[in-house]
Amino acid sequence: MRAATLFLALLLTALIGAPGFAQQTPPLPAEKPESKETVQSDISTREIAIQSNFTGIEILIFGSVDFSDSRTPGSGTYDVIAVVRGPDEPIVVRKKQRVAGIWVNGPGKTYDNVPGFYAVLSSRPFRAIASDETLKELGIGLSELDFGRHIPSESQEQAFRTAMIRLMEEKELFKEDDDGVTFIGRSLFRATVALPVSVPTGRYLVDVYLFRDGELASESQGTLEVTKAGIEAFLYTLAFQHPFVYGLLGVLIAVLMGLIGWYAFRRE
Repeated sequence: MRAATLFLALLLTALIGAPGFAQQTPPLPAEKPESKETVQSDISTREIAIQSNFTGIEILIFGSVDFSDSRTPGSGTYDVIAVVRGPDEPIVVRKKQRVAGIWVNGPGKTYDNVPGFYAVLSSRPFRAIASDETLKELGIGLSELDFGRHIPSESQEQAFRTAMIRLMEEKELFKEDDDGVTFIGRSLFRATVALPVSVPTGRYLVDVYLFRDGELASESQGTLEVTKAGIEAFLYTLAFQHPFVYGLLGVLIAVLMGLIGWYAFRRE
């Protein structure tokens, strides 16, 4: 009896191990790898020195999309928005009023956080790239900037805001360019930003955002320093750090120039 049981166990083991008897488990489908694209960017210069012969400068923003899966050059699912923002400063906006035939300053509004320079460039209209909520969260676009005081429900407040943006645009300190970013091939891109002669000094932030199908995929940030150099730096420091000495020096120069003029054109 025991021998028969042992014989049946051995026979069953041999049948299970025979080819074609064991059930083949189908392989699991390969998972689609997640996109890991990241944006790498830089600017053509890290520091700009303003001297007496400064007439403005153009900076280059360039970069690439690492691990890009765009299939054809010049097209695909990627969009790039570049934002250049200068240091914030308070600005007072006043409305002109005519009193007795003379234009004088009327009521005004004070905005505490107005960038001295702001430019946004994109590979196509940025409102077609991302939703209004995303643009507002990232502060992309002149209409989405937070100046520290903005009450859209007040028509007068909106009028002051619109006037300030218009004045800054006339000075070429506020810019929007929906075609400012150009893709070169599948992943390289570039953009140029012109800084006018009246550009303020300070630290500038250069933010580059990579979007894929309307969603923020990656971002990078760089900095740019705009400083004064030469005699301009000396006068700037003297005027803001030692205003009394600066004013006294101005009076002495005016008196000296007056004496020189009197001596040169005096009659004997």
